[in-house]
Amino acid sequence: MNVWRIETTLLVLVGVLLAIATVNDLARQASTNHRLVADLSTWRHYTEHDYHNISIDQETLGTNNQREVLCGNTSAGAPGSNTQICLAIWGPTVNGRRTVHGGWYLPPYVEDLPTERYGCFGTPVRRLCTR
Repeated sequence: MNVWRIETTLLVLVGVLLAIATVNDLARQASTNHRLVADLSTWRHYTEHDYHNISIDQETLGTNNQREVLCGNTSAGAPGSNTQICLAIWGPTVNGRRTVHGGWYLPPYVEDLPTERYGCFGTPVRRLCTR
């Protein structure tokens, strides 16, 4: 009888732990989704282009710091087929947008690497450009 109680207690504890982990993960994902929607709105407002094929990079400026880089074409065309503008965005969401702290341009058909970036603007991101 004691073994049954111990096993039941352990199973309940494991269930509670899994429920807490699930709720925590869902809350974190909802926060991330809200932030990325604000980032897309910020990119569209800043560039005055209502494009939908915008790449979002959450690793260039460091993982887990809520700083993103969004890149999209400066003129209409297939993704990456024209000069792209990349914006470094972070900070709190205010009125559905976040703050642009800088950025750079990329030539058509290139990967976003420091050697390909040019026309950097904004003090915090200048170190990310080599030219």
